[in-house]
Amino acid sequence: MANFSPHILVVDDSPSFQKMVYGLLLKKGYRVTCASSGEEAVRLFRAEEFNMVLTDIMLPGMSGLNMLKLAKEMKPEIDVVIISSNASSFTAIKALRLGAYDYIVKPIDDEAILYNVVARTMEKQSLTVENRRLIRDLSEKNHALEETLQMMTTLNSACAALASTTDIGTILRKLVESAVAQLKAEKGYLLLLDKSGMKFSMKVCVGIDHNLAKTFSMQKDQGISGLVAADNKPLSIESDIPASLTVRLLEEDTCGDLFSTPGILSVPLQIKDRVVGVVNISGRPGGKMFTDTEVDFVTTLATYAAIALDNAGTCYRLRKNGI
Repeated sequence: MANFSPHILVVDDSPSFQKMVYGLLLKKGYRVTCASSGEEAVRLFRAEEFNMVLTDIMLPGMSGLNMLKLAKEMKPEIDVVIISSNASSFTAIKALRLGAYDYIVKPIDDEAILYNVVARTMEKQSLTVENRRLIRDLSEKNHALEETLQMMTTLNSACAALASTTDIGTILRKLVESAVAQLKAEKGYLLLLDKSGMKFSMKVCVGIDHNLAKTFSMQKDQGISGLVAADNKPLSIESDIPASLTVRLLEEDTCGDLFSTPGILSVPLQIKDRVVGVVNISGRPGGKMFTDTEVDFVTTLATYAAIALDNAGTCYRLRKNGI
């Protein structure tokens, strides 16, 4: 955020010292809030967000060390810098053990000392935020790699199963079932064009009433499947469905029983140079959308199924001719 200005809480019972530190920090563009006691600081700390705390040790009522301890308990990520005329090493060590980031001795004769400590504190916070982001990104990438590896393993197994049979029904079933299982989808079905290439019928379904599947019929230029077959490329629809696609969805799913949202994925099934059908997968647990890797998975699976179907057709023709 380009306009972000760090917020610093200054805790000191000396009005003149408060005014001096307030002015110095304000001059550098920091947002500054002042408190005159540990109790007031804790109240402010609970009510507002601060990037760091500058506090004296000797305060009326609650000591600066106790305030430091409470602040770290409430927000462990906060950086607290002690400013005190008590320069004993014992006090400094105790403050550092309680979680103080640094220690400045009063009086502050050189404003550069204050600026240097504050700048180092802010730099440390920036590095902490960046490290967390990098760790999060790395974790997400590792998770994505694990998912991709698992998907490739599943794809290899599914493709081997497709290649091991010449039964067309088995090939079509394995295509849909493997896609639904890998994508953890709620529903899936396969539409095939008839011999005339004018109408779709449903050949395989998962999570859909089989009586509905038996009676399903749709013109080749209708529905999401008609669009995917005509374009001959996958279509992934997220939760915000455009009006044009809503019309297509209603054409195909007139009763609202075929598709589950969010997440709809339609992939063409092409044998050689002709689209013969469309695989539709929909519904994700937790509202997840289909990723590019998952689209590639189903597309590759459909490609191998098409090869298996072509081989099955060749075997059928050979057997029919007595070869």
